[in-house]
Amino acid sequence: MRWLTSRYARAFALMGYQYPWYYMVIADGAILLTAALATVQRVLEHPSGWEWIILAMAFGFAAAPHIACLFVTKRALFTPALVIATVISVILFWQLPTYADAATLLLVLGITTDAAVSTWKQTTFNMVMTVGVLVYGIAIGAVEQGWLIAAMLCFGVAVGHLLQMQLALLVRERQARVARLQLDRVTLATEVHDVIAHSLSIVLLNVTGARRALQEDNDTADAVAALLDAEQQGRAAMADIRQTIELLRADAEPASPTPGLNDLHELVSSFQRAGQDVRFRYDNPGGSPTSATELATFRIVQESLTNASKHAPGAAVDVEVGPDSAGSLQISVRNKVAPDTRRRPGGSGLSGMRSRTEHLGGRFHAAPNQDIWEVNAVLPFSTGTDLARDGAR
Repeated sequence: MRWLTSRYARAFALMGYQYPWYYMVIADGAILLTAALATVQRVLEHPSGWEWIILAMAFGFAAAPHIACLFVTKRALFTPALVIATVISVILFWQLPTYADAATLLLVLGITTDAAVSTWKQTTFNMVMTVGVLVYGIAIGAVEQGWLIAAMLCFGVAVGHLLQMQLALLVRERQARVARLQLDRVTLATEVHDVIAHSLSIVLLNVTGARRALQEDNDTADAVAALLDAEQQGRAAMADIRQTIELLRADAEPASPTPGLNDLHELVSSFQRAGQDVRFRYDNPGGSPTSATELATFRIVQESLTNASKHAPGAAVDVEVGPDSAGSLQISVRNKVAPDTRRRPGGSGLSGMRSRTEHLGGRFHAAPNQDIWEVNAVLPFSTGTDLARDGAR
């Protein structure tokens, strides 16, 4: 049984289709059963010598393509061979006419099976050939109610190609699900990177401050305060990571609001308490920015301050957030850096900020300007459509 299912699955794969293996078992079983019924009808009429040969050949042609499909290597050979063998089988059965002949149904089953695994061009050619044989059967009196059989042929073609369409939709749905999972992984990686990078930067700044307070000034009070702040940042980072993972679950509801514009002052204060010289200017844009815009603004400022503390420790950082003349939200972060400072390979901070901005239809730029590192981002206030259109101009 395992060998049979694997051969059927291989046959579908070679033909470029991903039907379940039992689809072919059902189709082949129906055709073989109908051919057997047509054979039994004639056996009951006691055929003579040469008629047995015709009967054996008729059943053989009906069964041959469905046995051969287990060993087929080319789709181009299988689809025409199926219809040709079925047509020959039916013509041979008609040489031994019988009442209520089941052999005619082989034409319907054959064209339906073919339509499920062939292009419209191939199906059209095979349909013309099948209809021609049907007309021949009507002419010799082997087919009763030919109009009904013709309608069944058309219905079979429709069913076969509907199966193809259903399969294509399932494949696209599967691809969309894979793409969604990949996007979720990227989103998770970006969020976790931003949270961990920011929190570790604050923790390291506080630990450095505590070490200096103990080593240089023997000031235990400042050292304890710095370590307490580091501990709080570590706990806050763990909570943020848990919330981020929860938000990425399909049916999860946010346990607490995502960070936004109102959290910028606390974000800047956390760096200032850790010893970073940050000058912050915030102009309230008014209105109600989207939650996506607020989160992107917070993460861009957070990542920029984290990079400044990592690559330019001790340097003053100027942060400005506010509306621009076009009504968008503008973010500017500037700090001095050494002339030979280069971006470290493998980092994802800048790419993450750029991805957030462009996903909302905004514009992002980060580059050194002489000895100043500049990060500039323009985010849409409500929707990304108008901003993206203006940028295209």
